[in-house]
Amino acid sequence: MGLQLQADYAYGWAAASVSSMRYCVDCLLYLKGEGKSLDEVVDGRMGDWDEIASMNYASPYPWYFEGLVYNTQGKSDAAQSCYEKALLNTAFSPEHDEALSVLHVMSVKELKSVKDKLTELEDKIFAAYEPEHTAYPREELGFSDGYLRTLARECLLREPTDYRGALLHYEAALRVNPFEGDNFVGCALMHLYLGEIDKTFFYVNEGLFVDPEHEGLNNIAAILNGEA
Repeated sequence: MGLQLQADYAYGWAAASVSSMRYCVDCLLYLKGEGKSLDEVVDGRMGDWDEIASMNYASPYPWYFEGLVYNTQGKSDAAQSCYEKALLNTAFSPEHDEALSVLHVMSVKELKSVKDKLTELEDKIFAAYEPEHTAYPREELGFSDGYLRTLARECLLREPTDYRGALLHYEAALRVNPFEGDNFVGCALMHLYLGEIDKTFFYVNEGLFVDPEHEGLNNIAAILNGEA
């Protein structure tokens, strides 16, 4: 216990970012005539934008690199849509990150050199981390824990006892921001209402580890300890 969720977040963010750039390079190599198929170029690594992004929706780079591939294919509307989704995320810096568009004009030799570096980095990440691919759908505001908590509350407004449905949104919020006590509160309360006390304790303890002064977490802890 203690910072495992935060470690998973950090590794997932790095994995989603690096793997999306590597897959972008694979796509660009294929579009330049490398390989008999894209699968051959990808060579068993992750080759699906949604799958890559699901390692951590907090990363804006899967949207950006997907847009870069669409741009190379001349699909300007699809590219613009992806770029706009990347820009919604404050983790994306137009001033600095758009320099990554240089990939678009690199030669095959240069792209292969970049790929070698990225696959080496990917291997190091996955040697220390086994990615957890969420079934939660990919969407443009999926990086925002505040937005995801709103979806959870709306779920309960529609059906006040749909704790399992709301929990899906709270868990998604926690995955993209495991430093916010409110996300732990949401998960803890849903498990409490579902009668899953062990999981309630888990989220309360994990939350207090990163936010020991959080009022909501301390209130739930008091209830669990019979102090309220």
